[in-house]
Amino acid sequence: MFSRAKMFLFTLIVLGPVLAASGWAQEELYLELTRPGLRRVAVAAPPLLVLPGTPSDVARSFQETVDNDLSAAAPIAIVDRRLYSLVEDDPRPDLMNQRWRSIGAQFLLSGTIVRAGGQLVVEARLVDLVSGEFAFAKRYRSGISSAMVVAHTLSNDLVQVFTGRPGPFLSRIAFISDRSGDPELWMMDWDGSNARQLTKHASIALGPAWSPDGKQLAFTSYLRGNPALYLLTPAEGYLKMLWDRGGVNSSPTFSSNGKQLAMASSQEGNVDIYTITTEGESPNRLTTARSIDTQPAWSPNGRQIAFTSTRSGNPQIYLMDIDGTGVRRLSFGSPFHDESAWSLDGTRIVCTTKVGGHFQLATIDVIQSERTVLAGPGNNESPCFSPDGSMVAFSSDRSGEPQIYVTDAEGRPRQLTSEGRNHSPSWIGMDGGN
Repeated sequence: MFSRAKMFLFTLIVLGPVLAASGWAQEELYLELTRPGLRRVAVAAPPLLVLPGTPSDVARSFQETVDNDLSAAAPIAIVDRRLYSLVEDDPRPDLMNQRWRSIGAQFLLSGTIVRAGGQLVVEARLVDLVSGEFAFAKRYRSGISSAMVVAHTLSNDLVQVFTGRPGPFLSRIAFISDRSGDPELWMMDWDGSNARQLTKHASIALGPAWSPDGKQLAFTSYLRGNPALYLLTPAEGYLKMLWDRGGVNSSPTFSSNGKQLAMASSQEGNVDIYTITTEGESPNRLTTARSIDTQPAWSPNGRQIAFTSTRSGNPQIYLMDIDGTGVRRLSFGSPFHDESAWSLDGTRIVCTTKVGGHFQLATIDVIQSERTVLAGPGNNESPCFSPDGSMVAFSSDRSGEPQIYVTDAEGRPRQLTSEGRNHSPSWIGMDGGN
């Protein structure tokens, strides 16, 4: 999606003022991801009016994409669409707004979609049903082939109306898949669409991690026999070997400025945490305990690194300053915690724990070390937050082979992959982010 978004130009014309930033859950997995105090608003979102001359397949895909996005949007609760038939048309705006309010809506999304020449033109309006004023109104223009980009952009803009931040719907997920034979590096859009293979090394790839600007992926590959650390620029197909000394070179994570990576390496015998520049200069060793230290995760503010260590006897998550000092244990409540990943605001970590003989997900409050287990069927591992912190991607074998899932704001799991074995998701926004 990122490359296509870069290649097309669409016009946004602001038609009205933008509003300032201001229950159903499956038993198998409930996840409270939205920030405390964030109110979900009830939005009625009937299908946009399709004007004559618009290809029916384009209009249908556009509407399905918007519906899919908004159903997962953290601040938005879509009013039950079965109630829309109860709202009768009326030329009087005040009466129409009252009728929409009578079925529980606070806002109404409406608009049109039409092909004008070789372009797709979408007009969208969000009405505050109490004041009757526009909370948001825009016109989007793009080539027909970029209709889905516009659909995701509209969804992002609607989320931003209520939160001050765009939604995650133009984001990408890197992951490992063996659908083409060997475990290779792949990338897909946030909803599982537009999957494309990034490496064809006929080797083993592991542990992808995005750079903060979304331009590079660090990962481990057995391309030359031993596990080495590589940097890939997906837009250019450029591959660079960063470090290959020692038996283990794995679990890369970028610093917040993108100039360094932390990794686990056994170059000096024991598996420890090191930092290395993106130029491949000699790594700097951070941990020296007689334990296995691995799975580093650099904090969004660049000041701390979370990592997994067996120094207490079992794998647990610890925090340290970026110079290796100030080490403190973060995880408690289970003899196993691993694979930590930060939320963008740096207040929470999501990780893998073990409950009743199965791997499960958990969130940990970084300040108070409070743990919340997110239990689900099967084994659930390798979690990471969406760029806006409202969802989590993870790998699960609940359907048999490991596949990648995401949760929505109410904790409902959505399966993204189904072909081959898929795992190790890493999520990035269109313009960078977690």
